[in-house]
Amino acid sequence: MPTARALFSTIAACIVVSLPSLAIAVEPDFDAKLLPWLRDNCLSCHNANKANGGVDFSTFKNQASAKSRFDIWKKAVHQVRSSAMPPDDPLDAKARQPLLTWYQATFDTSKRPDPGPPLFRPFTRHEYSQTMRDLLRINFDAAGEAGISEEHVVEGFPNRAASLVFESTLMEKYFSAADLALERLFADPNAQGARKSLLVAVSSKDVTAEDASRKVLGAFLRRAFRRPVTEKETDRYAKVADASARAGDSFEMAIRKAMKPILVSPHFLLRVESPPEKAGTVQRVNDHELAVRLSYFLWATMPDADLMKAADDGKLSDPAELEKHVRRMLRSDRSDALTSHFLAHWLQLPHLRKALPSQNQFPTFTRSLRDAMERETWLFCDNLRREDRSILELLDSDYTFANAELAKHYKLDTIPAKDFAKVQLRPGNHRGGVVGMGSMLAMTSHTDRTKPTARGKWILEVLLGSPPPPPPANAGNFAPPAKNKPEPTSFREKLAQHASDRNCVGCHKRVDPLGFALENFDAVGSWRDAVGKGPVDNVGILPGAGEFRGLDGLRTVLRSKQDEFVTNLAAQTLTYALGRDLSYYDEPSLKAITEALARDENRFSTLILEVVRSYPFQHRKAE
Repeated sequence: MPTARALFSTIAACIVVSLPSLAIAVEPDFDAKLLPWLRDNCLSCHNANKANGGVDFSTFKNQASAKSRFDIWKKAVHQVRSSAMPPDDPLDAKARQPLLTWYQATFDTSKRPDPGPPLFRPFTRHEYSQTMRDLLRINFDAAGEAGISEEHVVEGFPNRAASLVFESTLMEKYFSAADLALERLFADPNAQGARKSLLVAVSSKDVTAEDASRKVLGAFLRRAFRRPVTEKETDRYAKVADASARAGDSFEMAIRKAMKPILVSPHFLLRVESPPEKAGTVQRVNDHELAVRLSYFLWATMPDADLMKAADDGKLSDPAELEKHVRRMLRSDRSDALTSHFLAHWLQLPHLRKALPSQNQFPTFTRSLRDAMERETWLFCDNLRREDRSILELLDSDYTFANAELAKHYKLDTIPAKDFAKVQLRPGNHRGGVVGMGSMLAMTSHTDRTKPTARGKWILEVLLGSPPPPPPANAGNFAPPAKNKPEPTSFREKLAQHASDRNCVGCHKRVDPLGFALENFDAVGSWRDAVGKGPVDNVGILPGAGEFRGLDGLRTVLRSKQDEFVTNLAAQTLTYALGRDLSYYDEPSLKAITEALARDENRFSTLILEVVRSYPFQHRKAE
């Protein structure tokens, strides 16, 4: 049996990580048209000395250097189109055109589709644990028992390939997890159903021990590797069982010893795909690889028997058959993985566990209430899948989910008798959609007050996909007022004074109005009509949107930005499905997804189906 470190070295030696080669044509538009445009409109604030928002356009000297930073240009185009930049004098349609023309010519890949780079895809902690459960058919958390830790998510989703580290210490824990899981499978009396299904070949008296082990291991290998296996592969592991039997071990022990190297094989621990043979070429993934991509996207675990049978029969190449399986899988409770591992992370719901409001300041903000807020958001998101509702209900809806404690906190008319129930809302409840949920409101608050800037940033970043740039190093500190100015009488005046700094005004003009519209909600999401002795100041003014007031006004603003919201959610879904950040070569797929959503009332199933149908989801580039 190889050691964990030796096997890790073998796996590492087999991994080739490469980025797609990009043929960059020299396009004179950058030198002749875009550089002068940048000098006239951007370089005064985005240069080597200032670099407002962390952006320095002076680093781009030619077409090649500019094309390498699609992420910056996409944000720049969004800022210009939304009249956010330049902050003091937004550009009209004619003045924007040089940037938009260059951007379109440089990054349009609609006529040369590209699936993006091939990825090294290990399991996340949850994917590994759930795959072990489903493969061995036992209720056992192998990852937890072996001490495999949760992913440290700095940005993006837990399944982001670039942030998944596969190192020797993790390999050692996989060895330990395999031992622990096999011990549970073969020694626990409660696993007798599981063992019987695994050793079904033994029941035949006409089968020799060697043939039985090959039959058992062949079926197990096919499920573990999530693809058909060759006789040579089966023989490799069957020899381990044969040697064990010759040494006097029982049939079960021999099979157990042969299963361990299967459970630490790279073909089990990694999502291995066959690359095109010719460098620079692209091919459609085969049906078994598509089944694996689909299953880990929707269920975060291995394909079930029905999906594997469809792959065996080559039916997943048929669009109608593929759609049938997607819809079947979405109806399954296993698809709640989309809520737990995609939607919840997109909405930053794990941050609620670290919410700052103090129970000393807000006595009703108990742990049970916080958990109820989290559950409300989770159930609401999962309901979009179960009832195939419009994704626009995330912005506004006439229902939510609540238990008695949360319903009383929200002062709802209907108080559920037991646990959580779907509750119909009326306008006077001041709820509906995620912006009215306690989870979002509490996790964007301070210990003793609201944080309008944090709430506005959450709306821009999470809902609209347009996060403000990082603040300057000293942005969190309120400077004392100038001697010739009076002391601020409210937090809003204090924030306005801070935001008047020329280094801060550009971002605060976009962020703060959105947050102040939610000032009727206190730090733990309770509705209030007054702050202290005065009425709530919930007025906001946004460039291009004008003045709006309170939650209703904010919803009007969000409805006007519906296309931005849909595009952002489509991008987040595609990002999660592919396990990587998007780039310019994904733009045609993103456009196709949003167009399909518009045709089908923005249904949740359409979002998922169009991601599955997308070019990058179904194709792979050569290493």
